Amino acid sequence: MIFKHDIPKAPLDNFVASIVYYKDFKVEHSKDKLLPDCTTNLVINLFETPRYIYDNETLEEKEACYEAWFSGMHTEYLTISSDNESEMLVISFKSGGVFPFINQSVEAFNNSVVAANTVFGDEILDLRQRLINEIDPDNKIEMAKKWLESRLNEVSFEGEIIQHFVSQIQKSSENINLTELAKKSGYSQKQFIHLFKKYVGLTPKQFHRIVRFNEILNAIFNKERVDWAAFANEFGYYDQAHFIRDFQAFSGHNPKQYIDDQGDWPNYIPVR
Repeated sequence: MIFKHDIPKAPLDNFVASIVYYKDFKVEHSKDKLLPDCTTNLVINLFETPRYIYDNETLEEKEACYEAWFSGMHTEYLTISSDNESEMLVISFKSGGVFPFINQSVEAFNNSVVAANTVFGDEILDLRQRLINEIDPDNKIEMAKKWLESRLNEVSFEGEIIQHFVSQIQKSSENINLTELAKKSGYSQKQFIHLFKKYVGLTPKQFHRIVRFNEILNAIFNKERVDWAAFANEFGYYDQAHFIRDFQAFSGHNPKQYIDDQGDWPNYIPVR
């Protein structure tokens, strides 16, 4: 298997969390649950075999993804086909980071996966072909970076404001007061929510819940036993029942099931 993980430097570092390339990844299961992680993702499939999205409840095939696709912000998990013997390049955008590359409201793509050319135009298919023709994995990543730099537009003042408050929520999710945050922005509550949805995709409240959920995932990942009542209190839940309901809404698992079934990364659960 080939696996490359790159964290871009300036000017992309404020917008792109990572660029990952992998080939011949093999697992024993056919599906994965992909849990909400506050990123948007551009996935370029360098094989001809499509990937599939399944109904979370019935596991029936719901959507086929060909060539390249864009996944918006999600408030619930996705059930997707596993990466067996595939070749992929995945660009993960930071929260609020994708707007300068697409110049349209990120909210339009919430809880959806769409063909990438409907977002980035046919140039994404040209990039895909060049990536297929290139043999060296490191060169593939450099090609993706140059393409991203060519797409990067100047960030507006309001976009910078929202990125600042995204960072504030991520740094102190346990103690954040969203009403006070809106006041500090200089915008009305209504304007602040509108701009947050435009640049991030979610409302500040939705975003805060998913940030907190991911902090919990990272805290319990690879643990065998956890004091759930203490966890609920630590992360600001009113009670353990509220904590469990939130966890199940985002993952489809209760916390104990997650520990039993967790995969190789915090935001993935294999469907066996």
